[in-house]
Amino acid sequence: MDVINYEVVDSVLPNDRVWLEWKNLVESEGWTSDDLSVLTLTPTNPTTRIVLARKKSDGSFLGSVVWNEYDNIAYIGFYLVHPEHRGKGVGTMIWERALRRMPENYTVILRAVPYMISRYKSKDTPVEGQGLHAYEMDVEILIEIVDEHVGETYVVRKVDELTKEEYRQVEQFELSIVKRDRSEFLRRFHDLSFTVGTVLLNTNNEVVACAAVCPTLHTDRHLFKLAPLYASSLQEAFTVIKPLIAEVKNVDCKAHFVLQMLSGTIGFELFPPLFTSVDDVSYRKCGVTLFSTAFENPIDTQRLFIPHNNSCHFDA
Repeated sequence: MDVINYEVVDSVLPNDRVWLEWKNLVESEGWTSDDLSVLTLTPTNPTTRIVLARKKSDGSFLGSVVWNEYDNIAYIGFYLVHPEHRGKGVGTMIWERALRRMPENYTVILRAVPYMISRYKSKDTPVEGQGLHAYEMDVEILIEIVDEHVGETYVVRKVDELTKEEYRQVEQFELSIVKRDRSEFLRRFHDLSFTVGTVLLNTNNEVVACAAVCPTLHTDRHLFKLAPLYASSLQEAFTVIKPLIAEVKNVDCKAHFVLQMLSGTIGFELFPPLFTSVDDVSYRKCGVTLFSTAFENPIDTQRLFIPHNNSCHFDA
C-alpha cells in the first residue's frame, strides 16, 4: 500500500462517483441483504456516516466503512476494501477510525457473514445475537407454495394506492411491531420507483400485515429480496405477498426470490419446514447479528416473518 498515494476522508457528497464504485463492488460481493434500496438510499440518507480511503490521483475507491446512526444505534452496514488492496493495512486503519467516530453511548451492531464472525467477535462486537437464514427459489416455486395458504377474507392493497390516512395506519402498524419509529425511512423506501409494497386489511379495514419487495445484486441475477414481512399468521403472510410475487413476475419472468429470516422468530419457525420439503429451494446461513454490548430488541418476534434487514434503519 505504500506505493499508492491515498487519502482518508470522513464525508462524501451523495453525487460523488465513488458511491457508484462502492455500489458495484457491493453487488459483486453477493450480499443479498444489501438490496437496491439500501444502495440507493445510503448515499443520501441523513443518518449515513462514512470513512473512505481513496486514491489522491483520481479519487477512486480503495475502501470504506459505512454505518448509520439512529435510536442510540450505530449500525455498520458495510466494511469493504477493494480486492486489489486487501491485506495491506487499509481496512484496519479505516475500521479503527470509524469506531472512534461512533458515539460512545451507542450500541454498535453489524451482521457478520459466516467467515468473519470470529474476527468481529474477538474485538469490537463480542455479543452474538440471532442468525440470519436465507432461502432462495424460482418465482414459480414460490407461487406454488403461496397458493396453498392464501386466505379469501382479506383485502390486499398496494402501498402506492393508499390514501394519506391509510398510509398513516400502515406506519402505526409497523411501529406496533418494530417498537421504534422508522416512518421517515419507510417513506423514502416506498417512494423508490423499483420497490413495491403491499398491506393486508381485515374485515374491519384494519392493517394486519405488510410486505415489500426490491431487486438485489446485479440485474443479470434476476434476484429479488422479499422484505419485510410482518403478519400474525401463515395465511396472512402468504396472502399479503401474493400480489408482490405476481408484480415481480410481470416485470421479470426469470425472477428468483430470496427470503431471509432470523432465528427465534415466527418466520423461522413456520417457513423452513415448507421450503425444505420442496425441491430446488436453496438454503444458506448468511450471517449472525453481533453487538458491542447486550442489546434487547423490542421487536415483536411473533409477527416477524421476515425482517426488513435494511441498514438504513435496522429493524431486527
